[in-house]
Amino acid sequence: MAIPSLSQDTAKAVLRQVEFYFSDSNIPKDDFLKKKIKESEDGLVSLALICSFSKMKGHLGLMELKNPEDVPHDTLAAVAETLRTSSSLKLSEDGKKVGRSTELLEPEELIEQLDSRTIAASPFEFTVKREDLEAYFNQYAKVNSVRLPRNVANKKYFCGTALIEFSDEGDAEKVLGQSLVFAGAELELKPKKDFDVIRVKEAEEFERNRPSNNSDAEEKYPKGLLVAFTLKSISTGDPANQNGSDGKKTAENENGEGKNKNGSTIEEEEEVDEKEHKSTASIYKDDMNVVLREDLKDVFNKFGTVKYVDFRIGEDKGYIRFDEPEAALKAHAAAVSAKESGLVVKKFIASLEPVTGDAEREYWNRLRVNQEKHKGNNNCFQSRGGKNNRGGKRGWGGENGSRRGRPSKARRD
Repeated sequence: MAIPSLSQDTAKAVLRQVEFYFSDSNIPKDDFLKKKIKESEDGLVSLALICSFSKMKGHLGLMELKNPEDVPHDTLAAVAETLRTSSSLKLSEDGKKVGRSTELLEPEELIEQLDSRTIAASPFEFTVKREDLEAYFNQYAKVNSVRLPRNVANKKYFCGTALIEFSDEGDAEKVLGQSLVFAGAELELKPKKDFDVIRVKEAEEFERNRPSNNSDAEEKYPKGLLVAFTLKSISTGDPANQNGSDGKKTAENENGEGKNKNGSTIEEEEEVDEKEHKSTASIYKDDMNVVLREDLKDVFNKFGTVKYVDFRIGEDKGYIRFDEPEAALKAHAAAVSAKESGLVVKKFIASLEPVTGDAEREYWNRLRVNQEKHKGNNNCFQSRGGKNNRGGKRGWGGENGSRRGRPSKARRD
């Protein structure tokens, strides 16, 4: 009777997946599989159980499978035949159980070996796929696994640095000595131990900047929506010096995001601000030497909905506020990985930095403090002057009727 076989692509995916399950990288962190191995007298685990794992069901086309006992006999036989070609796996004689071909090292020794053959590579886009990175680095040496660590401040998202584990320490050292380019971006390569030091510092800084659980401000401002940008001329690399900026600044609304004429919300006032901006910006729409909010929106909208652009004509710095944190992360990742180390806006490059921690909290607090201040001033003027005395028209909160309240430049973490 002929032994069933898997297609070439499926066999390759299945072999890679099962080798990973029993690898030095996964076993120490996989409590379920580690427990199954310890419970077994021979250190082998039911192959049907392995085939019932989510990723294996995907490879084998068994997504409707409910129980390990329901794995078809022919499928088990075909998987077993594929796994017999592995040097790191061992199968029982009947092909119904699988395990490691070598014993697992002690945790301390294992971690040391893993670190010695693992490198950290960056930057990668937010949406990069593990399979693409594995295929890329396999060109240079055999890859055991690829891990995509999460952002320290937001565990939902990839941090931009991938950990590549090679088959041995020599391969890792060889790759570290090369100059590699992925998706147009020159990669920064470093030993995993160096990456771990950086992660510890990032985690410590994040904890220092995190508001205490008792702080009323902790949940009163949105997280992860802001990126700060700096414009530099493509031709000179100098900070943006947009033609005619002196005249345009005075025509722009000096109040930015924090103004509030009549107690309305920040969003309502931003709509007014946008209208005032457009009345001036229409003159410079086609001027490549002048960056407008509309130009910035056109560039950044491809990463997600831009809620507001905090920027005045003639300045070289500002803030983009997105509707979702994911969009801010995508924009930052794209800027970092771009050949120009930023995003092209007319004749300028916009380099990006996320606004986090104290800087983020300060930005939102200033917005709201200014809103409350102007709201209070407006009420005060209305009570003193009212409609007949026209006192309400002076309720701008600034000296001599000047418009104030723009948030100061927040520190970029």
